[in-house]
Amino acid sequence: MQLIPAIDIIGGKCVRLQQGDFDKKTVFSDNPAEIAKRWQDAGAKRIHIVDLEGSRAGHPLEIETVKKIVKAIDVPVQLGGGIRNLDICRMVMDAGVDRVIIGTSAATDIDFAQKVFTELQEHAILGVDAKDGFVAVKGWEETTSEEAVSFAQRIQS
Repeated sequence: MQLIPAIDIIGGKCVRLQQGDFDKKTVFSDNPAEIAKRWQDAGAKRIHIVDLEGSRAGHPLEIETVKKIVKAIDVPVQLGGGIRNLDICRMVMDAGVDRVIIGTSAATDIDFAQKVFTELQEHAILGVDAKDGFVAVKGWEETTSEEAVSFAQRIQS
């Protein structure tokens, strides 16, 4: 089993949202790279980063923060939040990210998801957020009519 610590970022800061509510956030650190380094020093073999505002905007907004994290640590980084096309996937990977996470884009465009998994293979991850059992998209602000488990099984096949 591999435990992967997650760092949620808004405005270059490590945050935690209360039940996914962007208006109810707690800032835990002004230095995400330092937090990633602490996780690495504690034994983490990979760091999971979520660009929370990027998930709402539809494109990553924290690339400079992610670059600082990648530079500060020696373990792979995976990033989710606003990764909605192949150009963004490539740009994120050029920034040093090892794996991109697609969620909303996979839920809304199966052809895109297929292209990403075909081109990036093990460097692409499906992220399935669920709210009340249904797929949540666009930073948890909307849900689809598809159950999360069914969606994951459909994408896997």
